[in-house]
Amino acid sequence: MAGLDDYQFFSNLRERDTPFWQKSYEDRDKPMDTTDFYRRPTEFPQNLLNPAHSSPQTMKPVMLKPLDPDVDKGNDIQMEKYGELSINLVSLCAENLLSHPFIVVKRQCQVNVDSQRYHVLPITLVPALIHMQGCQGFSAFWKGLGSVLTVRGVTMALEDFISKFTPWPKEISPHSSPKTIGQHLILKCSALALITPFYSASLVETVQSEIASERPGVLDVFKEGLTRLLSFTQPQTGRMLPVWLLIVPTVSHGILQYLIGNAVSTITSQILRRYHRQDQQKQGAVSKDSGSFLDASVRLQSAFIGHLVSDVVLYPLETILHRLHMQGTRTIVDSLDVGYEVKPILTRYEGFFDCLHTTVQEEGVLGLFKGFGALCIQYALYGAVLKFAQVIIREVTLALVPPKPKPKTQDLVAPLTPSAPYTPISAIHPGIASLHSSPLNSSRHGSPRSGPYSNPTPAGGSRGSSIYASPGRRLQEVDLRAEMERHKINLSLDD
Repeated sequence: MAGLDDYQFFSNLRERDTPFWQKSYEDRDKPMDTTDFYRRPTEFPQNLLNPAHSSPQTMKPVMLKPLDPDVDKGNDIQMEKYGELSINLVSLCAENLLSHPFIVVKRQCQVNVDSQRYHVLPITLVPALIHMQGCQGFSAFWKGLGSVLTVRGVTMALEDFISKFTPWPKEISPHSSPKTIGQHLILKCSALALITPFYSASLVETVQSEIASERPGVLDVFKEGLTRLLSFTQPQTGRMLPVWLLIVPTVSHGILQYLIGNAVSTITSQILRRYHRQDQQKQGAVSKDSGSFLDASVRLQSAFIGHLVSDVVLYPLETILHRLHMQGTRTIVDSLDVGYEVKPILTRYEGFFDCLHTTVQEEGVLGLFKGFGALCIQYALYGAVLKFAQVIIREVTLALVPPKPKPKTQDLVAPLTPSAPYTPISAIHPGIASLHSSPLNSSRHGSPRSGPYSNPTPAGGSRGSSIYASPGRRLQEVDLRAEMERHKINLSLDD
């Protein structure tokens, strides 16, 4: 494009009928501005000017934009979802699978009324667990897992089924009205009342000893539950309590556990979110919306604390409830006094308050907390696994998603300074200009020697006036110079 610019430049000068190194007659009275008239065809761009000669307004840093912010944001959201899904799966496995062995040990301690060791502290359980594992193997700690999961699944299915045929909502929010909350609690109570006989069958499979009883089948929990449900008012054995006596304590325990757990979880969630926001304020960067992984972590931590508090507060009520469900089932359980004995469950309670009074009178207040050490081990291991998984998943997510690059500014490099404007040769030395002729006006003046360079500066005149000499004077100067040259040649020939 440089050649095209030069061609346009010379074409414009040709239209002005004057060589590009001289001004026309019309411009003789105008002041000379060499930077304007003799400017080079191609100028320097404004962003490449020398910083030393440019104004501060033109020296603005250039911000480098990210390549594709939408793609980076989409990748971050996708990895946040993967992290949330992973932490939810870890929490689900830890709550249902990892905690089950300690649930088995806790229930065996609760229903054994003749045990001498209460196992309130976790340290007393270690020898008994070692002996039990040596005699029966690790399968003794996983018995009844299928029935426990079945009961939880049936409970959720019942809640969903009832919510579809009734105006009772399945889920509520903190902004729900008291009427909506009441209807939701009625839904929970209805599902717990219907699941009560199946809960009794599942409890029996969890605590019975494998070396003294037959291993239950997959569908035995439904068979035993339907049997107890059909004998709603009259049990099959004399010591077994009817289902209607078990519904009230079972529903009360489930509703109290739900209310306490949700209340503590909500308070804990607000505290954790406030703590994270204060931590961000200390670092000087407060995000408007937190990521899904952080929300999942806060939700799981608050749910963990809510379950822990509800289980600790309702532990005596759970002990009484399990003893009422086990009465009259003729179940033989493992004795955790030493770890390799079995004992039958032989009780005769008339109801909830009779069981509470008898337990406190015969075993003391600590009798309500038998097996509390297993609960401590359960939540300690559950919390450790949850925290470890949270750290690992967060580190993996950060490793897969690189940090967002900060916007950079392009450093301005001092470029080459543009050279001075073009100065005609006649302005430097008028004598040299007389040796050349104009390539544009040679045909118009009729003489190949007539040109703009034949204008020497007079001795007493100024340089500016010699530049604008008339064509006739320039022809006279050319003839005089040619005569001088011929005279010099003749002198050299004579010598």
